[in-house]
Amino acid sequence: MKNALKLKIRYWFEFLNQAHLSRDPIVAEHIRKSSEFYAPWGDYRSVKFEDWWREHSFLFRDENADVLTSPKVGEVVTEDAFFVRIPFTYAPTTVGKIVARKYREALELRRPRNQKIIKVYGGEFRLDREDYPVAKFKNYLIFVREVYIPIMRDTPRIGTAGFVERSRKVFRKIANKSSTDTQVPFSNEQSSDASDARKVRRYRLIAEKLLRNVATGVFPGDYETTPKRTQAQIRDDRAAMAATLGPKAKRAPRHGSVAIAKKSRSQDDLFSPRKTRSDKGKRRGAYSRPEGEV
Repeated sequence: MKNALKLKIRYWFEFLNQAHLSRDPIVAEHIRKSSEFYAPWGDYRSVKFEDWWREHSFLFRDENADVLTSPKVGEVVTEDAFFVRIPFTYAPTTVGKIVARKYREALELRRPRNQKIIKVYGGEFRLDREDYPVAKFKNYLIFVREVYIPIMRDTPRIGTAGFVERSRKVFRKIANKSSTDTQVPFSNEQSSDASDARKVRRYRLIAEKLLRNVATGVFPGDYETTPKRTQAQIRDDRAAMAATLGPKAKRAPRHGSVAIAKKSRSQDDLFSPRKTRSDKGKRRGAYSRPEGEV
């Protein structure tokens, strides 16, 4: 648990430093307003995480936060532990069953909507989502630090193709160094441009949300957003779908089939336009009859 907490705080620390480099005006405004909130962190921008952690780990965890102890007389009940008062009239075997039942009930009350237990640490700061997937945040941090922040700083008007190109360059270099990590995004050389473009758009939304959340003092916060499909994405999806179809399915309908469909629409209408090339534009009954014909 100790290592897991330290790793999560490391991501909080790193994303916060990246937020200071963001050109997003909303992030800058949040950083300014949260300066008092982050004041106990000290000068976190000028030191490495390990040095900073040695001096500030107490902010996130009490030394006895996960140690089973008996409360002393006059001790204040806090939210970071389960407190129970047991009269000495109960038998030890009965006490075990009662405490287990009461403890399960207390845990159920602490379950949020995502059905995960909220764990409160003894320090002043705690994570908004203690159980977020750490493995994914490694890739999110690399994307923010190596792709999102540099591009938004140097070439903010670059399109999705530019993000895809840089993402492939960064993550394929990482994949080549590690032969065991199969979860590296943008590293599959068989992946299509449309697929990587969709992934880039999702990573950009996540990067923006994470930087804005950490700037307000909430990490990771609600970062999993469902992006709306834009016209560009719809075109990419159609192109990807067309790539999976056979040559017959890709073939456009022939002119004859269209003409037949249009012609069959108004067979009984004498004033509908004719569909032959010889009298194009004429209406039925408008052409001249041969002499002597009634």
